[in-house]
Amino acid sequence: MRFVFLMLFVTASLYSQEKFTVYFDTDKYVLNEKQDSILKGFAQKNNIKVHKVSGFCDYRASNAYNYQLGLNRANYVVNALPEIDKTSILISSKGEVFKQHKDLSLNRKVEIEYEINLPILESIPSNEIEIIEKSNDKGIVFQEYPTELQKKIINSKVGDKILLNNLNFYVRTAEFYPESIPLLEDLYEVLEKNPTIKIEIQGHICCTPGRDIEEFSLRRCIAVYDFLIDYGIASDRMTYVGFDATQPLFPIPEKNEAQRKANRRVEILILEK
Repeated sequence: MRFVFLMLFVTASLYSQEKFTVYFDTDKYVLNEKQDSILKGFAQKNNIKVHKVSGFCDYRASNAYNYQLGLNRANYVVNALPEIDKTSILISSKGEVFKQHKDLSLNRKVEIEYEINLPILESIPSNEIEIIEKSNDKGIVFQEYPTELQKKIINSKVGDKILLNNLNFYVRTAEFYPESIPLLEDLYEVLEKNPTIKIEIQGHICCTPGRDIEEFSLRRCIAVYDFLIDYGIASDRMTYVGFDATQPLFPIPEKNEAQRKANRRVEILILEK
């Protein structure tokens, strides 16, 4: 018989490192109206502290010109933030010196690195209670791995599509909600444990038929791709494509929020196993 401590929970806090991105028009260091609105929405978040703001450019023009343009973009964003003390924010310019995306509009950006103070539960040991382990009819004790998502991927065949359910983004951005991170970590873990699997990340949006000039479906795919790259998954195991609203599950305009939610989705296509 196994015993563990009964846990008494109290409120504490956790600092979660995050990134937020806004995009600039060609050769501009002032945001257009739509991107400026997105930045203002970010600036209204509570309990955030900005650490670093970095400007980026596409590869056109000279290196020196792009370095200064990137710096101007970063300074513009910092000046637009409502931080009381901006002296602690590190401002930098990458210019064109970074891995460029084929879509040049995704290179003209500023990345804000920040932390958000999230409430968590902190445990304090108390009395002992008995733990009854769950097992199937063969007596095998279920472990935390694999999760439901991981089981779907493990049991999939080449050509299968798997929905990344509950992968949520801030409206009209490619920024994850913090509660989406565990799902992305599940995806990383199953890819790390199954190194022969190759996937295509596919993005879809709702509400507006046809192509989206801001390509949020593509940007969200790239956000998932970059997350997995940062965690250590090799780039040659993944591709990505944004379908905008060209492949809806429900006709557009949708009849309700449930249909809109179903249409705005990210899926993975199993390419190899």
